[in-house]
Amino acid sequence: MSETKDMKPKSNLFSEGKKERRFFSAEFRTIKTAADYLGRFLDCKQTVEYFDRYFTWYNSGHLHSGIDYVTPDQCHQGLREIIVAHRKLKHEKQRLLRKEVNRSKQNLLTNDPITLIVNPNQIAICSVMNF
Repeated sequence: MSETKDMKPKSNLFSEGKKERRFFSAEFRTIKTAADYLGRFLDCKQTVEYFDRYFTWYNSGHLHSGIDYVTPDQCHQGLREIIVAHRKLKHEKQRLLRKEVNRSKQNLLTNDPITLIVNPNQIAICSVMNF
């Protein structure tokens, strides 16, 4: 049967299913790479116990890249902006400290230009050159 202009394509249904498959595929990848993932479960009780621990860790211990490397619990508690701002402040302080250390090292090198040797092998002749 050929498709006519009246017929609606199944793209909405397909795209919704595709989105769900991508989500579950990504989630399962995270589950499989968890440190204590068993691979196979002996019974339903073992499965429930594992996923109780897993989702507790996932929501309160695992840092998520999609929400600025905070946990979902921190995000839901409204702490995300505070944590990110604190992190940026620490990063800026560290950057300024590193800049100051590099300046002081540069000053040590350039304060006494007599002892500063830029290229000690500047007279060495390359064997490939013919003089």
